[in-house]
Amino acid sequence: MKPFRFFLTRIFLRKPLLAAITLILLFIANYTTFTVARTVVSTAEGRQEVARFEAPGTFIANLDPAAKNDLNDISTDSLQSVYNRLAADYEYALFTDGYITDLPNSRKIEVPVAYMNQKYNELNGFTVAEGSGLSFSPDFNKSDEIPVLVGKGLAADYPVGAKFSMLDPATDRTLRYVVSGILATNSAHSNLYALDSKQYYNFSVVVPVTESYIKSTGTAFKINALMDLTLTNTTRSEVTSLGTYIEQLISLKFNFFSQQDNINFYNKHFGFAMFTLVLVTTLLVFLIVALSVYSSLAGVKIMMREFTISILAGLSYKKFRRLIATYYALLALLTTSALTVLVAYSRYASWLKKDADLITYGFGGGLISMDWMALLSALLVNIILVTVVTQVTTWRIKRVPISIGVLQ
Repeated sequence: MKPFRFFLTRIFLRKPLLAAITLILLFIANYTTFTVARTVVSTAEGRQEVARFEAPGTFIANLDPAAKNDLNDISTDSLQSVYNRLAADYEYALFTDGYITDLPNSRKIEVPVAYMNQKYNELNGFTVAEGSGLSFSPDFNKSDEIPVLVGKGLAADYPVGAKFSMLDPATDRTLRYVVSGILATNSAHSNLYALDSKQYYNFSVVVPVTESYIKSTGTAFKINALMDLTLTNTTRSEVTSLGTYIEQLISLKFNFFSQQDNINFYNKHFGFAMFTLVLVTTLLVFLIVALSVYSSLAGVKIMMREFTISILAGLSYKKFRRLIATYYALLALLTTSALTVLVAYSRYASWLKKDADLITYGFGGGLISMDWMALLSALLVNIILVTVVTQVTTWRIKRVPISIGVLQ
């Protein structure tokens, strides 16, 4: 311990500014490594999910951003005509969310409400951890209670079988519901256009949508539900015909893309972003190695007399290598710990802000599997970095001429 304290204070920390810069660069390298790894893992999960949308004859609607779309003068009746045609001529999967209701719960979180029809439930429904799934058979106008799914965060307040009333944002009516199932912990959907982006449903209510239910909804719901409408078992000419019909009827222009088109669009931006982050991380690694070697070498040269005495007193280069490895391992441990705290706080911050779309369950405020995998990647990079710095620094210091003359 005494030799390490000597080398720590007299050599490694001889120039505190260089040591501080090395520590900061090491943290940045950890952070960029973490970001790349977590993005890759999240993208892989998103890619696995959206593979369900890649069947031949599947197209996803997207409001044309370049067109002059006017949402103000659209009537509910004309929108209902669109849905009548969809029901008559197409198979479509409907999912829309982002609606907020004030449902009392122990966490005092505003509850998002998500809506999906039976086709979407078959295509990309949620995993139910307790109870049963949704029922789409009851007629909305004749049913006294609508079966719904609730997220894990609402399970204590609304267990399976619980009945409650809630102002339904889609119909602007207070309706009666019964909990038919609890979603699996950290249930999420990936964005179809940004595969690494996810929305979590731990505090959501999922409501089944039927044709009779759509007829009772307002203009806002009908428009929003068209934004990511998925058509299945159809052809390019049929979706083009539908797009023309919608544009003529309600003056909204929709493009229809296959999921592979969406993935290709994402890959163009994803590939460049990942290349940039990997390049930055690589440059940081080289800079850290160079700065670490320079700092250690400068400390040795300044303390040449003491270093020579240590060599004469029995300090081998093997022991010196171990001291270097210990020092940089401590720096790596410090930066990894700081990164873990930062990531954990970013997850926990969603609880503090009561942001239901981002709240996750897990150790340390909500850390989930992708976080741990990314942290492990950062740790592996640290191990490699410490090994390289130790070897290069030892090799370089061995080349410093040491003689008894320095003692005179």
